[in-house]
Amino acid sequence: MIANNLQIPKLDLTIKSRSYDREFKKYSSNLKSDVVMEWLSLGTTHRNIDRKVLGLNPSISKGFQSMGVLHYLGLKKEFSGFFKGYDKQQISDILKKDEQDFSNIIQLLSNSPDNDLQLSDLIINEEDELKKSSKDISQNRLSRINKSNTNPERLKVYSFTYKRNPDIVAEALYRAKGICEQCLEPAPFLRASDNSPYLEVHHKISLSNGGEDTLENVVAICPNCHRKIHHG
Repeated sequence: MIANNLQIPKLDLTIKSRSYDREFKKYSSNLKSDVVMEWLSLGTTHRNIDRKVLGLNPSISKGFQSMGVLHYLGLKKEFSGFFKGYDKQQISDILKKDEQDFSNIIQLLSNSPDNDLQLSDLIINEEDELKKSSKDISQNRLSRINKSNTNPERLKVYSFTYKRNPDIVAEALYRAKGICEQCLEPAPFLRASDNSPYLEVHHKISLSNGGEDTLENVVAICPNCHRKIHHG
């Protein structure tokens, strides 16, 4: 139920707010959308938004990154938790009816997971970019590196995975007894968590291709063999 008598605070779009241009451009639209929702609907503090949404250490960032995004949009403290309990669509519908220009905020809130970057697409894009860079000369690469941003953009990606049977993973590792079932060499190192030999359990026929999650369809192998199977 959307209340019709909300007295929406005034946006603060002063010159000072626009000084946060660097923070605003640093993050993807999806992350900025989540920052806005944490502020408007939950009233989450700047420091906790930095931690929860932007993946930053709030002791270092001190909330300045999310604050920069919000201040750039004119969303100051009066908006914190103002739309508590409302979802993105409801907030957008309310803002559209207000006399103020909330177009930038509405655009961010209109982002849907269907338009988000898929993990598989990101991997393909990175592989294509790597091939292109590898064909270039070192001088050109070094020139671009010198001009590049040392703080890469943090992206929000969506992917699907399969819930694997932990008993099959454990039994496959027990069966291998610390020896790679592909190259027959000992595991290259021990796990820091429990000092067990580090091997990875691989499905011979991948689950995405209809393979079964069974002991017969898995092997416990070293990281090198695992990478070789996928990329060799």
